[in-house]
Amino acid sequence: VMEYRHQLDGIICWLTKAEHAMQKRSTAELGENLQELRDLTQEMEVHAEKLKWLNRTELEILSDKSLSLPERDKISESLRTVNMTWNKICREVPTTLKECIQEPSSVSQTRIAAHPSVQKVVLVSSASDIPVQSHRTSEISIPADLDKTITELADWLVLIDQMLKSNIVTVGDVEEINKTVSRMKITKADLEQRHPQLDYVFTLAQNLKNKASSSDVRTAITEKLERVKNQWDGTQHGVELRQQQLEDMIIDSLQWDDHREETEELMRKHEARLYILQQSRRDPLTKQISDNQILLQELGPGDGIVMAFDNILQKLLEEYGNDDTRNVKETTEYLKTSWINLKQSIADRQNALEAEWRTVQASRGDLENFLKWIQEAETTVNVLADASHRENALQDSILARELKQQMQVSAWETTPVLVSVLCTFDPSACKCITLKR
Repeated sequence: VMEYRHQLDGIICWLTKAEHAMQKRSTAELGENLQELRDLTQEMEVHAEKLKWLNRTELEILSDKSLSLPERDKISESLRTVNMTWNKICREVPTTLKECIQEPSSVSQTRIAAHPSVQKVVLVSSASDIPVQSHRTSEISIPADLDKTITELADWLVLIDQMLKSNIVTVGDVEEINKTVSRMKITKADLEQRHPQLDYVFTLAQNLKNKASSSDVRTAITEKLERVKNQWDGTQHGVELRQQQLEDMIIDSLQWDDHREETEELMRKHEARLYILQQSRRDPLTKQISDNQILLQELGPGDGIVMAFDNILQKLLEEYGNDDTRNVKETTEYLKTSWINLKQSIADRQNALEAEWRTVQASRGDLENFLKWIQEAETTVNVLADASHRENALQDSILARELKQQMQVSAWETTPVLVSVLCTFDPSACKCITLKR
């Protein structure tokens, strides 16, 4: 990527220098700038190879995952501008050089003589930037001219194919997709406006075939025509297919966005309900359990909304996998995970409330058993008290000691039950009871 940027900046710098040289239009300036123009003409061949490499490598560079979408757009737009400027320089440098040295030959002859190896490259420009060969009165009778015309047309079609492959869009971004659709329409219009050049190629080829005495030459011309025609049809079909795909992507992206908003609204609604329930801790436990159970049941229809949201994501990933699907994937996965976590939080709260209810019920049973036992203990104490008075046990040290031991045993049996019950309802009572024991 760094090397690509370096090469791109280098050719932009050279084109800027060439444009500056072309601005010197006066006779004196042209005379002084003659050597600079000649140097530019010689340098064009080297930079033509660099530009071919930039166009050929564009797809590989733009597919680099380290590049953000704005960076990819910047590189693509810069390359398009370079191609358009290059065409302008290719036309004007030979012409200006010819004016400077005042050669009697035509502009087109000067251009070919000065730089026979340079081929124009155009990346989806307007039709006005693509010169269409007009019908000439004098017929071209050599196959080399046909080869040159076909090669230029084929190179232009290759650049469109590269643009189609490298023009990645962000799925779900309707504004960006609409801009790309507009560019596809321009490209389609360019193809339609340049179609006369294809017709001219066929006319030229037919003339050459009629004049050619060799069957091999006629066969070669026919094969070249078939290749360029197939290439033209393939490129045109690719542009139409991509435009239709982008238009379908807009519909699917809008549908995905609707599902996203519906899922987000679903999340906000139930998160607010859960928050309100969490604030009502002073409500009776049975009411808390009932309210939480109702909320848990209301989550059921929400699963269908989230599932539909995930289904539209899978459609986007399947049909537009060659474009940038990171945003729709990350957003959908985040909302799905948030929904799962919300459901789990409500279910965990339900389990905790029910566990607390079971603990309360068990404590009530312990309390009832304690009350039953305390009544029995009270009866026992009363019986022992009556026995002590009746038998004058307080005067008998041995009998008094036995009665005291029986009452202590009753106290120690009572305390654990009392601690268990009270701690359930008031944990702070544990410490108090323990100190008293």
